[in-house]
Order: sequence, then C-alpha cells, then structure tokens
Amino acid sequence: MRLFFSTTSPYARVARIALAEKGLDTVEGTLTDPWHDAPALLAANPSARVPALLLDSGLPITESLLIVLWLETQRPQPSLLGAQPDHAISRAGVAMGAIDAAAAIIISRRIDPGFDESPLGLRRRRSVVAALERLEADPPALGDRDATADLGVIAAVTLLDYIRFRFAAATWVPATPRLDALASRARERPSFASTLPRDMPKT
Repeated sequence: MRLFFSTTSPYARVARIALAEKGLDTVEGTLTDPWHDAPALLAANPSARVPALLLDSGLPITESLLIVLWLETQRPQPSLLGAQPDHAISRAGVAMGAIDAAAAIIISRRIDPGFDESPLGLRRRRSVVAALERLEADPPALGDRDATADLGVIAAVTLLDYIRFRFAAATWVPATPRLDALASRARERPSFASTLPRDMPKT
C-alpha cells in the first residue's frame, strides 16, 4: 500500500496515526504537496487532496475518515473506536468539524489576506473556539502505552496540534490545559510524535 500525504495536512495526519495505531506504520508514504497537482496524486484522487491510500490492488481510498472506516473493516483489531464507540465518534465529529473550519481559514487566506476578520472568517473562528471548549470540558481519555488510541483521541489531538501549528500567535485561541495534557501524553506514542505538523520541505 501507498499513502499520499503532506506534513501540514491534519487530514493526512489522522490517516497516518490510524495506520500506525493499527500496526500498519510500514505502509509506504509518499510526501506530496497537493497544491502542485502531482500526476500520481491526481491519478489516486481527482480532487488532488491528501490523504489518499492506494491499495495493493491499485484501488484508491480517499478522505481520512473513509480510510479509517476501511481500516476498521479490514483490520477490526485493534479497534479505533475504543470501549465506548459512541463517545469516540461523537468527539471525533466535533474535532473534525473544527479541523474543517481551521483549514478553511488557512485556504481562504490564499485568496483574501483579510479573510480572518470577514463575517465568514469570524464564523469559522467561532466554530474552532466552540469545538475546543467542548472538547476541553469533556476530553477523550488515552489509555496506557499498550492501549490503542481511539478516533476521539486521534482527532482531538490532531485538531489541537494543528491549531498550535497554524495559529500559534492567535489571541482568540482559548486555554485548553486538559487537551494540552492529553496531547503531551499522546506524543509519547510514535504514531503521534512522528506525525507532528511541520512545514513542507522547499522544492
């Protein structure tokens, strides 16, 4: 299998962590800038989005949560849904919605440098803040080193690290000590530590 990813994409990070937590961290990774419309990425995903997982059969699976769904069907154990699947899925939904809002801010800045203060930009910001506050009030739990991180943990930590990466100087980001503690613990796991967001290398 082959995974197209970028080091800045929170969506790709969700898929990378999920693969590693499933014990598939040896899947071949292809570092790809989706903005460059690489032919191999376009062949796997006409939308030129990462992540895209190319199966050994040649069939592509795209979109992070669909990759997680495929992983759950193909390798049920260890499960990424944890002991309380409803809670894991609910928290993941909150986190993924905020990831969408944060990513929309970053993408929209390419078109309009003043997007952050526009009505739509402020709405996206509000979504991020509300999600962080909800997750802070009821954060997912991470078990010991031998326990698999569930999807709620994966999405919440990915969201928090993405916000810290993209909005490090933003004064509107709320304090999240409980989520910070969760992220700190998660980074003790190779799946999280090796996928921390960083700028793409210059080409």
